[in-house]
Amino acid sequence: MHTVKLNDLIEALAGEIELMKPHLDESLEQLATLGFEDNAFIDAMDQYSGQVQRMGEAAEMAGFPGLQAVCTHVLDNTLLLASQTAEERKETVEFLHNWPDRMVYYLRHTEDPSAAAGLVDMLCRAPSPMEEEQALKVTYQLGVMPAQLKGPAAGGAENLRPLLAHPEDVALVLPEDVDPKVIEGFLQEAPGQAAHLIRLIRSIVAGSGDGSDLTAAKRVAHTLKGSGAIIGLKGLVSLGHNLEDILEYFELHQEDNKVGKTVGDILLDGAYCLEQMVNYVNGSDEYPQQAQSVLQGILDLANLIDRGDDLSQLVRRAPAGGGAQMPVPAVSTSPVPGIKAVGGVDQGTAATLRVNLKLIEELFRISGEVSVTSAAMEASLKKLGLQARELVRQNLRVQRRLMELENLVDIRALTMMRARNRRAEDTEFDPLEMDQYSELHSTTHALAEETGDLRVLTHALEGTISSVSAIQSRQQIFSRDLQHLVNGTRMTEVGVLETRLQRNVRTTAKATGKEAVLELKGGDTLIDSDVLNKLAEPLLHLLRNAVDHGLESPEDRIACGKPPAGHITLSFALQGQQIALRCSDDGRGLDYDAIAKRGVEKGLIPARHTDISEEELARLILAPGFSTNTEVTEISGRGVGLDVVHEWVSDRHGTMQVFSRPGEGCTFELHFAASLSTVYSIIVGLGEHRYALPSISVSQAVPRGAGSFDRLGGQLFYRQGEKAMVALFMADLVGLPLDPEKPLNDYDVIIVHLADKTRALLVDSLVDARELLVVYPGRFGRHARGVAGLSILGDGSVAVDIDVPQLLAGAVRKTQAPVRQDAGAEQAAQRQGRKSVLVVDDALTVRNSLQELLTDAGFDTGTAKDGMEAVSMLDTLKPDIVLTDLEMPNMNGIELTSYIRNKEETKNLPVIMITSRSLEKHRALADSAGVNQYITKPYNDNDLLKVINRALATAA
Repeated sequence: MHTVKLNDLIEALAGEIELMKPHLDESLEQLATLGFEDNAFIDAMDQYSGQVQRMGEAAEMAGFPGLQAVCTHVLDNTLLLASQTAEERKETVEFLHNWPDRMVYYLRHTEDPSAAAGLVDMLCRAPSPMEEEQALKVTYQLGVMPAQLKGPAAGGAENLRPLLAHPEDVALVLPEDVDPKVIEGFLQEAPGQAAHLIRLIRSIVAGSGDGSDLTAAKRVAHTLKGSGAIIGLKGLVSLGHNLEDILEYFELHQEDNKVGKTVGDILLDGAYCLEQMVNYVNGSDEYPQQAQSVLQGILDLANLIDRGDDLSQLVRRAPAGGGAQMPVPAVSTSPVPGIKAVGGVDQGTAATLRVNLKLIEELFRISGEVSVTSAAMEASLKKLGLQARELVRQNLRVQRRLMELENLVDIRALTMMRARNRRAEDTEFDPLEMDQYSELHSTTHALAEETGDLRVLTHALEGTISSVSAIQSRQQIFSRDLQHLVNGTRMTEVGVLETRLQRNVRTTAKATGKEAVLELKGGDTLIDSDVLNKLAEPLLHLLRNAVDHGLESPEDRIACGKPPAGHITLSFALQGQQIALRCSDDGRGLDYDAIAKRGVEKGLIPARHTDISEEELARLILAPGFSTNTEVTEISGRGVGLDVVHEWVSDRHGTMQVFSRPGEGCTFELHFAASLSTVYSIIVGLGEHRYALPSISVSQAVPRGAGSFDRLGGQLFYRQGEKAMVALFMADLVGLPLDPEKPLNDYDVIIVHLADKTRALLVDSLVDARELLVVYPGRFGRHARGVAGLSILGDGSVAVDIDVPQLLAGAVRKTQAPVRQDAGAEQAAQRQGRKSVLVVDDALTVRNSLQELLTDAGFDTGTAKDGMEAVSMLDTLKPDIVLTDLEMPNMNGIELTSYIRNKEETKNLPVIMITSRSLEKHRALADSAGVNQYITKPYNDNDLLKVINRALATAA
């Protein structure tokens, strides 16, 4: 009966969606075209969202949380329409149009894993995408549904409810081939469900609940039963199934929804036992020794209900043997062949403790604060030590002065005694027989003694400072150890990905008709769990590429004298604070001719490419959309595989290299930081500001005077030995003013690497090198280009952590030393006969790219980051034309244009607005302010130059 009901309900739900589809599309058509202030839009929104909400409620009533989650996410995307423009609605409308068909397909093919995967994938690609963790839960919930629908078969003596509970009925064992993703979803979902079931049953037993609590408790028990069935936990299935039947009986036959004390105790025991089973599986609790006794009580109650007997006759039977507990199931001593036990604490392994994530984050924060405080103490002690040494030097200077004073006093006293001796020749004593001292002698000697005491105190102070410094050094070691241990709570062994990676290689090999063996080395290497979670997808792309592009078919390998199965080695190693990842195969290697041909077709290299090295050709395969396959398959051909890997590495300031030998295979080598929270950095000074560059991006820090500067073709170069590299002023890149009078030889140099390029950054000073705790600047800093985070230094100041690749991307290559704005006559002479352009945009990369384009086109160019700065530059630069963005802080493009038009000197100055806003209302606003030309991004450089020249010609 149960199976029939659920299957009929699923079929009815699928049919209902098909019937509603035309009505949903009709409402959707209105939502796509009407304005959100229109009453018809509001009615259509209410109708569409109401139908989706009712479907979600029906799924909830049936006990299918996965379907309910799908409907909830669709509802969230529906509500986006009220805040979107007509252009932005297109993607949302397309999603809302397609989801009912995908839902119906899943309901009709619940046994097909690809149906559930397709439905979740659609949700992850929605305008408001489903988060990864939620998607994992929904995938798990949808995967459980087939087991929920099957349930116990009705009829037949072999399917009658058992009378006695046996140890194997409460066993908690897992098949060896269980899907790790399903287990992961279970561990995320089941603990909360079990705790909710206890709350509901306690409410029912206490008499404070109602019929909805019984319905909800039955639904949770049903879900836990289905979870146990899908992953193979027989104990969870047995207990959950019989408990569900009892709850269903009370839901249908108890008008007052109340249960007696004996029944209530049995229900509570069952709920608590289910929770302990779940906790045993995830390793946070012991195996429930009372499980068999609890199941026996549940079976007695369920059989009593099946026979229609009076529940008041229920008597709880004593455990076997008359003891307080039933015997422990023989799960751990004689497991069923082919399956392994889970949960519990193994005597051969260390015990584990589950800690709340918020507590870990707080511990991590405090550890960072301790590290910052320790660095501050170190800086203070260094300063105190310097002051103590200066005090010693000062004492020495005072001592020399005292010696000089004593000599002067003695000489003066001797002179006076000789004079008195000449006047008193009849004295009874020779002057040399008795010392004669004045008050000056006494004071001088007292001062000398005090100075000696002060010197002793100073040496004692030095000793105390030295002792405190030693203590502080030990404390700093402990602080560093503490930080590493706390960081270790976030670290995970890369070996946890092995099962997934092996399955990926087997699947790809099967799809391509090849044979492949994956060997994982360094599986115990620790990586930040957040980094590891996001590393999985790039690794899958890397391995698919190795199988599809790298390995030959078995026949070709045999013909080449190789074994039929290709060998792929994936190795991890910790090098300092970096992870070195190597993916090697013994396949055919890179086909440089095919790469070059494809590069010419895509315009990446010239047709005559004889001077391009194999290394440069190898880097072409990392370009977006690049693929040597001529046909698109499920495995490759779209050119997104290695592009994903390269982008992932670049986002983490890492490097990626490709090595290949024809016929011998190909190797991809990746280097990236093992943790995103603490980064070893080089701290540099730019005036009073401090900036930190991650050591992973730095090749060398060179003090001033170790190299030389040259100019070649208007470009500044830095030479170190035989190497020459483009030199850039870092202050210019971060938007700080430059000192035009400062000689180049007074700059220190940081040599950084970006992909296959090397750059020399000129800085005012090299401050320090240390491990820094990087804090993300938050939503207020998300638009700051080149900023990776902020760090607090030992002296309490804040250093800006630099994202080197992002900072250098699109940077203008400065070819000359900065020119002061007050050198008006010299600038005017240089600009004579040339037009000047003022570029106003709050994005540094936009300003730099436009400045580079216009400079190459022969214009003198000035830049401003907002309208306020542009106003201050209008008098000094006197531009012939202004290029401005629409949306900027302080003063936007509309306000700047209005200012220009209202000023007599600039009212005829051409203004071109370049913006991403393409709506008519924005164009109208720009026209009313006096903008001459309105250009939307993206734009073509040649077209922009034509528009500028036309505007200048018209103004002339």
